[in-house]
Amino acid sequence: MRTLFLVVLYGLRPGESATIDSLLAQPPASLPADSALLVWNNGPRPLEDAERQRLLAAPGWAEVLIREDVGNPPLSRVYNLALRQGAERLVIFDQDTVVDGRYLQALGQEAELLVPLVLGAGAIRYPHQYKAVVTTEGPLDPQATVTISSGLCLTQGLAARIAARHGDVFDERFALYGVDVSFFLRVQALAREESVELLCAGILDHSLSELEAETPAQRRFRDIEKFYVALLLRLHYKGASRGKVLRYLGRQLLGNRLYLYGVLPRMLRTILSGRHPRA
Repeated sequence: MRTLFLVVLYGLRPGESATIDSLLAQPPASLPADSALLVWNNGPRPLEDAERQRLLAAPGWAEVLIREDVGNPPLSRVYNLALRQGAERLVIFDQDTVVDGRYLQALGQEAELLVPLVLGAGAIRYPHQYKAVVTTEGPLDPQATVTISSGLCLTQGLAARIAARHGDVFDERFALYGVDVSFFLRVQALAREESVELLCAGILDHSLSELEAETPAQRRFRDIEKFYVALLLRLHYKGASRGKVLRYLGRQLLGNRLYLYGVLPRMLRTILSGRHPRA
């Protein structure tokens, strides 16, 4: 297969996923030649037979694959497993992205790494280059670009170059948040030594969680997950020793984040192991 489209589901049925609905609604002729679809269900409920049959019957695909692990494995591991399917290119989607013909047409352009403009709540939110939002398509500086993973398209050639340096492509020490940031930090490090072709092309409408209304419990969950990311990025990408990261944690505990005391044992294990608790 030339292009593998990966859609990761969690907590949604296939029929509830904006990504699957919009992708399957596209004319088969608009798909890149020799494209396969991989639907990965991360749980917590298994897919029903009728849902599987609907997906398998989708027209226009050279192959439709369904994988399931209701134990909710880390996204980094799922992405790396998808890369091992052997496609020349991997396109990654979250479950809540609206895909249209503009993005599929953009995939006709050749680049080692292609990322779209990402709309959220009616405005362009990603990519970020030099810490500013990119609003026009075109080549980007791979040493200074970060974006979300949904809509990312990378070649096996680039994946092999990253894996040669790190052992894997997506950093499996991260589970949910931080998978995209750590990937682009790896791209940036590679681009400082070798040429990397990064292109912004196409546009996607994505439901960004940071823009949605949240309950206090959801806000706390997100804050804790992002704090794991802050610890791991300091350890693995910012050159901080475990002692320095422990002191950073101590400063946060002395501040206004008292709820961190409830997860302090897991935070300490994260620093000592160098991995997210679910990784």
